[in-house]
Parts: sequence; C-alpha cells; structure tokens
Amino acid sequence: RVAFPGRRATVTRALTRATETGAVRLTRRRHRVRGYRRARDGAGDEGSQGKGEGRGQTAVTMGAVGNASPGGGSLLMAVFYGIAYLTAASTIILLNKHVLSVTPFHYPIALASLGVLFGWVASVILVHTGAISLEKHKDITLSSWLKNVLPIGFFTGVTLATGNMAYFYLSLSFLQMAKALSPVALFFVLTITGLDRFHMSVFISVMVIVFGAAVAAYAEVHFTWIGIGLVVTAESFEALKSAAFQFLLANKSFSMWEGMYFVSPASLIFLGIAIYTMELQEMIEEDAWGQMKAHPLIFIACGTLGFAVNYCSLGVIKNAGSLTLKVLAQMKSILIIFAGIAIYSDVVSLQTAMGYATSIVGFGFYNYAKIKAKEEDDKLAAEEGGEKGGEEAGYGSTKK
Repeated sequence: RVAFPGRRATVTRALTRATETGAVRLTRRRHRVRGYRRARDGAGDEGSQGKGEGRGQTAVTMGAVGNASPGGGSLLMAVFYGIAYLTAASTIILLNKHVLSVTPFHYPIALASLGVLFGWVASVILVHTGAISLEKHKDITLSSWLKNVLPIGFFTGVTLATGNMAYFYLSLSFLQMAKALSPVALFFVLTITGLDRFHMSVFISVMVIVFGAAVAAYAEVHFTWIGIGLVVTAESFEALKSAAFQFLLANKSFSMWEGMYFVSPASLIFLGIAIYTMELQEMIEEDAWGQMKAHPLIFIACGTLGFAVNYCSLGVIKNAGSLTLKVLAQMKSILIIFAGIAIYSDVVSLQTAMGYATSIVGFGFYNYAKIKAKEEDDKLAAEEGGEKGGEEAGYGSTKK
C-alpha cells in the first residue's frame, strides 16, 4: 500500500471507469426501452385514433392524455362517448364525401384545412380567456417551435391533404378498406427509426393485413394507383408524424387543446402553401367563397365535427381504454362501407369483402401481438433495472 501508491491509484481509477461505463451502458439501454414503450403506447395509439376521420382535422391526442388507460369511468359514460364517436366519425366522412363529390366545392385541401382552422381558433380563444393555461409550456419559444413543432405540422398537413384527395380516385367503401394499412405504415416507420423493437409476431400480423388489403385491391372495381398511392402517403405521413412527436417532443405532454394551439398553426402553414399552389386559382374562378356562403351549415359542420371526433376519442380512452377505441374505429369503417353501398352504389365483390375481412383478422392479431410485445419490453426493462442495481451494489462493495 505504501510502496506502490501510484499503481494502487491507477487500478482504482480503472475499476471506477469500468463500473461507470457499465452503469452508463445500462442507463442508455433503459432509456431505449422507455423510448420503445413511449413509441408503442403513445405513437401507436395515436396512429389509430381520430386522425383518419375524413382528414378534416388534426389529431392531437398525444402525451399523457393520449396514453391514458381506462380511468374507472362509468359504463354509461363509456357507452355515451362510444356512440358519440361513431356518430361524429361516420358523419364527417360522409359529409366530406358529399361536399367533394356532390357539391361544386371540389377542393379537398381547403376542406381539410377547415377543421384545423376551427381547432386553432377555438384553442386561441380558450387560452386568451384564461380557460386553458400554458404555464408548463413556457419553454416553447419561437425558435424551438420552428425546430420541433413545424416539422410535425408538415407531416400533418400532408396527411390531411392527401387523405382528402383520395376521395376523387377511390370509392368510399374501398377507401375505408385501404385505411386498414395504417398499422402497417406505423410498424415500419417506428421500427426503422428505432422507436420500437422488432417483434416477429407483430411483423406476421402486419403481413396478414397487407395480404388482405392486396386481395381486396385486386378485386376492387374502381381501383386506381393514384388513389391507393394517396392513401399510402397519408398513412405513411401519419406514422412519420407519430415518430416526429417521439423524436422532437419526447419530454412534452399536450392536452387536446394545447396540441391544437401549438400544432395547428404549423399545419395551416403547409396547407396554405398547398392551397395556393394547387387550388387557389380555380377557387377564385369558381367563386368557392360564394359556395361556402350559400351553404354555411355544411362547412361549419365540416370544421366542428373534426373537433368532436377528437374530443369523443379522448372520452372513449378515459372511460373504456384505447383498445375499445380501436374496435370502434373498425366498426366505423364497416358502417361507412355499408353506407357507401347504400348511398353511392359502391360495388363490393365477394373477393374484396373477403380480403377486407382478412385485414380485420390481421388487425386483431396485431393488437394481441402488441400487447405481448409490451409485456416482453416491460420484462426487459425490469431485468435491466435489477442488473443495474446489482452492479451498483457490487461497486459499493468493491469501493469499501
């Protein structure tokens, strides 16, 4: 001890560095697991919430609210919000289809922006009247908004615009079937970006969804590559938006109104650019503003129903859980398919119906596989936590 003080110090420092490196490595692994869980529970649920209802609004049910599990709500309230969600979600899709197909207002991007505009104006009014406080978001400055929120607005704008444009190229019934590809886009985006771990069971369920969609598309009478391309683009950018939330706003938690307040202006910027470049000239020539003044109630409904879908989605999650919302979303799609057959004389062949049924089965397996994946990730996080505790205890003994 006396003869080799330098050697003893060197050995001690080496032991300390090795132990600290192990601790840091374990900490990083635990952070990755937390990221997987946030992406799966937050982005995954968000991707299946009200975002697809006619592409007339921005889905901002994220963060702590978006991840909410059943909060012990009464059965009566769960039934109420469930019926309200089905009504609002189905109505806005049928209304958008009516406006774009029956009325002279053939401007899908402008129509999509109405819901975003309504949500932003309503949130601004609530904030400035003191009904909503933004105290916990004081750190969001203009520079941080441009860096972190504006890209999310871009993904949202593309999602809404392409989703509404698909009404011109696909039948209403097949459009709802094509939206079954949403989990597929979400799976690949989250896996490629590293926000979710690869699980073979989830991958197999996704392939079942793809197979069912392919069978349905092959037999679709009004199939067009432009239409399916628009749907795939909309679902892919919706998944990218979910990933962007995890990358750029990982430490933030927004309520529905807070999300509208911050994200809606960013979405309106890109929707406005798209309207200016693709629709404005024709809107001026065809007096689109006059059409809106002639039928104000229809366009007010298009703007307000998007908010109603988001609000009812939160109510369903709070009182019955996110899985119930996913089931209701599938029920809504089936109702819309029957409505398309009854109202617009959509042709749905037996092969198309069987393909869509296969996708629904794949969707059920997908949710089951995600639950099992969650259990595996939770177990991994617990094991790594115990391993870290053991190493820290061993370092303490060595230090003594």
